[in-house]
Amino acid sequence: MGTIAAVLGDITRQQVDIIVTAANESLLGGGGVDGAIHRAAGPELAEAGARLAPCLPGRAVATPAFDLAPVRHVIHTVGPVWEDGEQGEDDVLVSCYVESLLLAEELEAGSIAFPAIATGIYGFPAERAAHIAAMTVRSLPIIDEIRLVAFDEQTHALLRDALAEPVEEWCPTCGEKAIPLLFGRPVEEARQAADAGSVALGGCLLPEDGTEPRWQCPRQHRWGESRRDQRRSQVALHDAIAVTLGEDHGRSVP
Repeated sequence: MGTIAAVLGDITRQQVDIIVTAANESLLGGGGVDGAIHRAAGPELAEAGARLAPCLPGRAVATPAFDLAPVRHVIHTVGPVWEDGEQGEDDVLVSCYVESLLLAEELEAGSIAFPAIATGIYGFPAERAAHIAAMTVRSLPIIDEIRLVAFDEQTHALLRDALAEPVEEWCPTCGEKAIPLLFGRPVEEARQAADAGSVALGGCLLPEDGTEPRWQCPRQHRWGESRRDQRRSQVALHDAIAVTLGEDHGRSVP
């Protein structure tokens, strides 16, 4: 299992394969982190971005990194403009991280650095954004090294705390503490976690009633079908496997 770290510093100085920029739809560069990345990469970054624009909120596209070498690519993702939290802003922000990670995997990246997407002029509340960022990358650790880079101490503290937060779930029927439930053919690491009692194996087939439960308590109650349940149970599953293998969750805070 790779590492996920909260880092305090300048994202343009991260020695990684890919840097993510919180872009606007034009991909021509803007203020804040996006402006800093464009200045460091040089004018060719905006030229390359313009050929791919517009980029809709929640989507991600990649360009060469130009003068940011040894960084190989810049991934441009457009975050949500915060209104009131009831307009799908959370889902768009989740998509920014997911789309960027999947694109980085396609580009065969071994390491990636994210800024705190949408927390600047787009106005997304910093604590809520940190929780979403941490939970999303923890649920999809497909890149060996993932860095969440903060420019200031406050954001760094929020990201650090969000990465360290344990995922705990209690049964809505009996109140017992739950463990993540896994359907399908388990990998060997998941079998080991199941033997240790920290993961429940549901078998190869999903329930015939069309549900997809995510959690199980000691009394065999099962529940959880939402996308939020899916992310949280995936994080709990990865954490359980890491503990079973003695890897301390793969998270660090420089």
